[in-house]
Amino acid sequence: MAKGNIKVEDIKNEVVRYGNANPMALTPAVLSKEILLNQFAKPLSKVKGKWSFPSILLTNLLQAFSDKWTDYGTAQFNNKVAKNYHLKVNLPINPYDVYGSWVEDLYEEDKTPDKMPISKYIVDMLSGKITSELSTATIVSQYDETQVGSSSPDLRKIMNGIDAVVNGIAADVKNPAFLIPIDAALSNDPIAKVNAFERGLPQGVAIKQILVPLELFFDYVEARETPANETVDYNAAYRKKTKYGRDLIGVPGLTKMIAWVDGNLFRLYDRKDNPAQIDDVQVQDYVMKIFIQFHLGYDFAVNQYVFVESSDAEKKRGLNDAKQNALYYPNELTLTV
Repeated sequence: MAKGNIKVEDIKNEVVRYGNANPMALTPAVLSKEILLNQFAKPLSKVKGKWSFPSILLTNLLQAFSDKWTDYGTAQFNNKVAKNYHLKVNLPINPYDVYGSWVEDLYEEDKTPDKMPISKYIVDMLSGKITSELSTATIVSQYDETQVGSSSPDLRKIMNGIDAVVNGIAADVKNPAFLIPIDAALSNDPIAKVNAFERGLPQGVAIKQILVPLELFFDYVEARETPANETVDYNAAYRKKTKYGRDLIGVPGLTKMIAWVDGNLFRLYDRKDNPAQIDDVQVQDYVMKIFIQFHLGYDFAVNQYVFVESSDAEKKRGLNDAKQNALYYPNELTLTV
């Protein structure tokens, strides 16, 4: 095919053939470690819509022996319902936008479909953009059902990101998170603030990382050391550790400090459609339309195994609740899913 004569049907056919020859080409888009939560979340496949996490939590049980029955201890039978979100990509590409551009040089007739540069370029472009947008949405987005079918969808409303998930758990009085009160007087002392949160975590529990708002992370690093005439390297490994040795991770868009028992965070997806694949490629009115869909969501299996920064006004709920304070926190979380 001569340059300048690319037709929309030709591009469509190459994208379809490339997709068929490379069914996992979009694997990095949704499973990429560039999406922060994928570094910590256990994958839970075959999920479309909702998933139930049954759990049993025990308060303290032991007491001194006596020869009469004395009630003590509570078994809490919980059923946490988590959900994922049906997401899609509907991307139009007009071949006339390709004419005369450098992208036109990517079409080479002598290439096999799985190596066709223009097809690979389009799919790689989609993959990178999906990863980039999910990196944001999985943190800051708060689901709004009015977005379904919107002609101008808002990336911040397509699903519940980790911030919305944690805020919901913190507000749940029936099945509460472990709230750690941070005195307002520490607001201008980032080191004391992070230390207070870490010291408020239950002892002897496997908690590898603490996630904090990015601004707090910057302030924390700068307050710990201000080397003279030296640029602060925020990515230095030793600067990403707390005083007590846990990983400290600054997260753009996060609104409060959070942590959780290792193994408590799950990524919910449908193995049949995720990693995302190109569902269809259609041509209408000289425009090529690419259709992609997948299910994705993140949530914790046990709310009580989530540790959340709390303000003074919330001290009475969470940490100071005698029953919650006595809950059994395992060194390693094992769930049957």
